[in-house]
Amino acid sequence: MDKQDHTQFSGTYFEKDVVLRLGRWTRFLGWAILTIYFVQFAFDLGLNIYYSQQGGYPLDFSFVLNSFSRPFQGAMIFVILHVLAQALLILLDIEDNTRRAARK
Repeated sequence: MDKQDHTQFSGTYFEKDVVLRLGRWTRFLGWAILTIYFVQFAFDLGLNIYYSQQGGYPLDFSFVLNSFSRPFQGAMIFVILHVLAQALLILLDIEDNTRRAARK
């Protein structure tokens, strides 16, 4: 068996480039979701402050405290997506190291 033939067929059910691209898009999606949640939080907070000043009534602190849950949710989704992207890379490394060890 030629060494070049051995390296061309990796014997996997996935393409390494597709997995790397998926990990990259997962990280990008995490940043986009985090940005959207923070923009939504800032917009809602700004509207609450603006309308309370225009209407002459006090600021609704329960709404402000409740609004802080949105950036927290976005941060949790961000962390989960980044952990999943890193897990894909770890699994690729495990697969590559296992193949390398089997060849020796």
